[in-house]
Amino acid sequence: MTSMTILVVLMLALLGVVPATYGYTQRCLVHIQAVAAGQQYLDTIRQYIKTTGVDTGLPPAPSIPIDAGNGFLSHQALQSPGNFSMAPTCTALSLFDFDCKVSVRWSDHGAAQSVYVESYIASQAGF
Repeated sequence: MTSMTILVVLMLALLGVVPATYGYTQRCLVHIQAVAAGQQYLDTIRQYIKTTGVDTGLPPAPSIPIDAGNGFLSHQALQSPGNFSMAPTCTALSLFDFDCKVSVRWSDHGAAQSVYVESYIASQAGF
């Protein structure tokens, strides 16, 4: 009887662990998407600064939707919870060097999340 109780408790624990693990994995995947979106925008900024030599009038941030993935049991594509919002900040370190940072924000089940992507950019416009 005791071994049966232990077996039932272990089975219930395993049934709870799998969906929880899937949820944590989804959060990590959205975080990776946010880093990739920020890097893509930072690459656009890098190209702009390299060609123009200035950090003013930066290109607008692209509208990148969050890919929610597929359902755990249904395997159907889930509806996107929204878009990533991105805001750049660039600081001139010297005449041709810039420190640029992109802040990527999104909402995860009502909780605000953010990640920063940063790069040093050397302008080639003056050379």
